Amino acid sequence: MPPRASNIPIPGSHRKIWPDSRHADAVSGTDDIHLTAWLRPKRGGAIDLQRVEALGSEPPLERAYAARGILADETGADPADVALLRAYCESFGLTIGQSHWRSVVVNGSLERLIQAFGATVAIFEDDGGRRFRHRSEALHAPPEVSAVLLGVFGLHQWPRSRRIPALNRHATPLQARDVAARYDFPESDGRGQTIAVLQMRGMFQTSDFDQCMKAQGLAPEPPIVKAVDGATVAHAKATLKDLEATLDVQIIASLVPAARIVVYEAPNDERGFLDAVRKAVFDEELAPSVLSISYGWPEHLWTPAALDILNDLLAVAALAGVSVFCSSGDNGAELDYDGKPHVLAPASSSFAMGCGATVIGDDASQEQAWENTGGGFSERFGIPGWQDRTAAAAQHYEMAPGRGVPDVAAQQSPGYYVVMDGTELAMGGTSAVAPVWSALAARINQRLGAPIGFFLPILYRQFAPPVTGAVVGGGNGRFNAGEGWNPCTGLGVPIGKAIERALRAPR
Repeated sequence: MPPRASNIPIPGSHRKIWPDSRHADAVSGTDDIHLTAWLRPKRGGAIDLQRVEALGSEPPLERAYAARGILADETGADPADVALLRAYCESFGLTIGQSHWRSVVVNGSLERLIQAFGATVAIFEDDGGRRFRHRSEALHAPPEVSAVLLGVFGLHQWPRSRRIPALNRHATPLQARDVAARYDFPESDGRGQTIAVLQMRGMFQTSDFDQCMKAQGLAPEPPIVKAVDGATVAHAKATLKDLEATLDVQIIASLVPAARIVVYEAPNDERGFLDAVRKAVFDEELAPSVLSISYGWPEHLWTPAALDILNDLLAVAALAGVSVFCSSGDNGAELDYDGKPHVLAPASSSFAMGCGATVIGDDASQEQAWENTGGGFSERFGIPGWQDRTAAAAQHYEMAPGRGVPDVAAQQSPGYYVVMDGTELAMGGTSAVAPVWSALAARINQRLGAPIGFFLPILYRQFAPPVTGAVVGGGNGRFNAGEGWNPCTGLGVPIGKAIERALRAPR
């Protein structure tokens, strides 16, 4: 339904057509659905991003982190804006549910939600035959509502995950003790630490988890699962999301068996992603100090407003002392819809640690960039002050300067020991690297007795001896590895004990 003549576009809500997909059918349905509306911060509640960068430069033992509840109160939405949205929604027969920080749940029929927010929605189908609800163009609202509303999420759904093929081991993987030894992890089991894991409709089996741990002589507690937005994960056929869920929890638990793992299980859409990150960051009950995210989409597939919300959420995580690790993607330089390189969000946020991948060659002491590791330069986020060395790299590749991705890397081949459906596997990809770095952070947190939080500015300092191992060979189809920072493996692979010493040292 076209927007009313008096309505205006909501800034940042424009969405492009999903690549390689086309209109298949009109939407229909009178059943109530749930969306999440995100509002602007209250007056004086905007995140001071320079303050966050400065915090990341301070030694962790000298930092003062903010309490989650205080952050929520100081930087949340204005109650008057919530009331304005409520009145507007009620005029369409919609209802307002729970409010969290800057987000509000909106309930009502699909037809009325489309009408209220002037949305263009249809059923699309991609080249693989997957059908999904697709929102394109911008959202619309009256000027006074558009002024307070950043976006409404949940009308657009991402295509469902593909089924996984038959599983078999294709290599001899590294077990946890091998990974810890290779990257010189400090001795620790993660006791007292809570690691959050974001999952998008992926399901792990407790029997697989137990088998993987038993084979490595470990007996950790099984992960806790917290549903977000009423997510349901039961489904008959195993998908790539299930494989993702399996490797995330097994890699983390094998490296820090005494840590508590909390899986935030969300629907597979933009709404679920944002709400899951928000729930993990503001979770006062379980209070994770590390967040592992093995998912991402190229920046152009997010709405601009969603990227801004993500960046603010990860900045809040930094203020609360939460380290965030995100995979940089498994499609090389993402030469997709336009033949140009792209990077994935949320790895492109300045407050996430982007994780690339390497392969161990015949000479086991050397690693090269994996040909499919994601990397490049953000089109949305500028170069942060602590990453100024990426400007020269962008110039070298004749790219516009932007936040460089990834920051670090670790091996994806021969892979990590994982069990799924009772089958022992060697799993890799950048999805496996984010959990490895998350486990390292938890080990260091335990040893320091304080969260290391956001520490990229410290990691980018010049250290002698170094805190990361350089990766100088290989490439991802558009960029090459090399000395210093590079858009394939970032600063390189971890030297765990050296990183701990750098984070422990006074300024």
